[in-house]
Amino acid sequence: MHEAVKRPFGIVLAACLAAGGCGTSKPDNTGPIQPGEHIVVSGEGLSHVALRAYGDMNLWPSLLNANPELTKRPGFGLREGETIVIPERAQLDTSLPKAVFPKELPADYIVMPGDSLHFIAQGCYGDRKLWSLIYDANRHILSERVKEDTRRLIPGQVLRIPARESREQGATQRIPGRE
Repeated sequence: MHEAVKRPFGIVLAACLAAGGCGTSKPDNTGPIQPGEHIVVSGEGLSHVALRAYGDMNLWPSLLNANPELTKRPGFGLREGETIVIPERAQLDTSLPKAVFPKELPADYIVMPGDSLHFIAQGCYGDRKLWSLIYDANRHILSERVKEDTRRLIPGQVLRIPARESREQGATQRIPGRE
């Protein structure tokens, strides 16, 4: 009889643990997300949140527009416990997030959706033909495909933007009009 009591308890305990714990309230990271403020749970990324909020993971750049502070983070990473804004679907800004070019070079630049090496070179040097300077400085992290098609960058990736002409170590170049 004692053995019969253990089995149901074991089954109940296993079911309880599989459901996320007995008496514990684990944040839900699988159900739909309503518009408004959302507290990020472990493992969430912008595409995961977009999928849960809008049913379309490709709307993640719109979440980046609604939360511009994320554009300053490599990979646009979300941090567990932080609050982000989830706009109503009808209010989504579906334009590409705005690029923020450095004021001095050399500098790091976070690739935005829609960026190309030509576009970044235009924004950083004022001359799109200088894209190869950026490619050469980042050859160790960029694939050969990027050299063939400069639009094949990964949004959120960090690129090193070298000074235009100065090859001196530690030298910086001020960009006119960005002071």
